[in-house]
This record gives sequence, structure tokens and C-alpha cells, in this order.
Amino acid sequence: MSASPQKLRLTLGLGFLAFIIAGSLLLLAWLRQRELEESNRLFMALAKANAESVRHMNLPRSEKLARSLKELLGVSITFLDRETMMPEVESMIQSDIKRGSVVNLSDHQQSVIVELDRHHYMRFFRDTPASSLSLRDPATRNAFITFWLISAFVGWLLVRERLKRAQSERLAMLGRVATSLAHDIKNPLASIQLHAQLMTPQNEEDRQAVQLIENESAVIAGLVNQWLHLANPLPPKLVKLDLAACVRDVAKNLEPQARHASVELIITLRSPIWIMGDAQRIAQALRNILVNAIQAMPRGGTLSVSSQSLENFCELRFTDSGTGFSESSLAHGTELFFTEKEGGMGVGLNIVSSIVTAHGGSINLQNDPKGGAVVIVSLPLLTA
Repeated sequence: MSASPQKLRLTLGLGFLAFIIAGSLLLLAWLRQRELEESNRLFMALAKANAESVRHMNLPRSEKLARSLKELLGVSITFLDRETMMPEVESMIQSDIKRGSVVNLSDHQQSVIVELDRHHYMRFFRDTPASSLSLRDPATRNAFITFWLISAFVGWLLVRERLKRAQSERLAMLGRVATSLAHDIKNPLASIQLHAQLMTPQNEEDRQAVQLIENESAVIAGLVNQWLHLANPLPPKLVKLDLAACVRDVAKNLEPQARHASVELIITLRSPIWIMGDAQRIAQALRNILVNAIQAMPRGGTLSVSSQSLENFCELRFTDSGTGFSESSLAHGTELFFTEKEGGMGVGLNIVSSIVTAHGGSINLQNDPKGGAVVIVSLPLLTA
């Protein structure tokens, strides 16, 4: 079974954090290398410029001049006489000159050798410069900020795509299971419904029993259709529909369940409320909202449904007297497979949101300041 969205987000978040740390270290190493290359370039330019001055002014190649230049430039200088050095040493010096780069004598010292004339070389020494990189430096700070922002944006894209892929995989698995279950359930269910319709009640008790069988069969059929819709959501078949009548029909079918839970249903809707909708899908969404509200009040309570018109939209307001939504539910309530209900699958409100959105509407979860949960469904009204 694939990981939950919360665990997947945590895993991706830790991986992204590791990437940011590794990337920042690599960026720091790159900036340090660039800083060192620039420092070596300046050191080389300094050496060549001073050697050219000594050559042009024909200054004596003496220890006194070397000491004076050290005080002036802040680097150590020696003059090497080609006539007194060993051939292998001169060969090494010529190789360094051809490379035209700063030579690292050790971890703490560098040198540059410049050919002064036919008889002398001029050698410059300095301590290996320490890094001056700091977030106080605007260039360094801007480089890191740019890297972090780009990484955050790319990471957000990757996480979003990975979550989408994980959800697609779960939906694909769900589709296979739903299709198989629908086939295994619908055939016996159709037989039950047919026999219930053919039965002739002999008294009121029989009539109520037959009605109960038909109602519960319709509930099972609705659940099967709900899973099929989740696995393969099709566009709604829009017809002229009285939303108020639809609410009352769904509430009437749920009255036995509400009475059993000691929940009073209070429906205060003006009629008619005309919309363009798919009667089966709208009923399915309404049933999910009402059932969730009833189950949220195990000790009983009231569930009221009211409406108001806002411009070209009708706003249905479902208010219960339960404990209300948790902070997590308000943040993730319509997210697929999110549930805080024991034994719940986390698909009910997601299907509601899918159906309402397909009808051009929206769903909003709130808590009533007086207590209880509030679900607001907005659907576009049929305009003349």
C-alpha cells in the first residue's frame, strides 16, 4: 500500500532539506573556488606589474630592494640568479612560468615566478588568502538567496507532481476495486429491488418493511455509484432541477437513520430553487453531507438546512450541533482519503467537492461560533 499524503510530504520534505544542505555546501565550495581564482589572478597581475617596473627602471636586483618592495606590497620577494641555480631547478621554474599560474607551495603559502631578464627571476611569496565569504557580503548573500528561491520553487513543483502521481496510483487501484465490487454487488442488488417491487404488502407493517428494503437498496446502489464516480468521474447530465425538492427527498430517505441517532432534521428552504444539475449526482452529494452530519452527533442533536440567494448563486447551509470541525479537518476536509473518523475511508466530502465543482459551484467548511459544524454549498442558479 502506498504511503499516506502526510507521510509522503514528510519524506519529500526531508529529502528536499537534504538537497538544500548539499546544494548550499556545493555552492559555497564553488564561490570559494571563484574567490580563490580571482585572488590568484590579482596576485599574478601584481607580480607581473612590479617585475615590469623593476625591469623598466633597471633597479638593482638586491636584498634591499626586495625588503623595500615587501614593505610596500605586503608580499615577500626574492631575486633568483640563473647563473647560480642548478639546471633541474631552472627547468622547474621555466615550467611554472609557462603555466602562468600561482603555485601552491603548501596549504599556507603560494608563489609566483616572473622572468626578469636573461640573468634573473623575480619570485613573489604570500600566505594563502583566507576566505572572505560571508552572508553580509551582498554578492554572496544574493547568490545564496537566489539558489534557495530557485530550489524552493523546483522542490514545490516536484512535490506537487509526486503527490499527484501518488494520488493517481491510488485512484487507479481504487478504480479496479470499485469496478469489481460494482459488478459483484449490482446483480444481486437488482434482484432484491425487483422482488421488493413485486411484493404485495398485506398490511401497514408489510408495507413499511418493503419500503425499508427499497430504501436500503437505494442506499447500497448509491454507495456503489459513489465508488464508481470516484474511480471514473463522468461529466454531469444537466437537467432543470428543483434543488429544494431534491434536499427534501434526500432528507426524507434519511429520516429513519436520523431518528435512530436522535437527530432532528430541520429543513427551511424556499421552493422551488431551480438549477441545472444532475439529479443523481446532486442527491449523492447532499446525502454525503447529511450522513456525515448525523454521524457527527452520536448523542443526538439538530441538523438544519437553510438557503439564501447571492446574486446568481444559491447557498445551501448545513448546520449541526455536534463538536464541529477540527483544525486539521478545516485544512484537509475535502482531501481524498483524509479522515478522522474511525473506520472512515475519507472519500465522502471529496466526492461532494468533485460533484459541486463539476456543477460550477463550491464547498466551504466552517465552525459555527455557537458550536457545531457548518457546510456551505454554493451552486449557480438557473437564469431565465
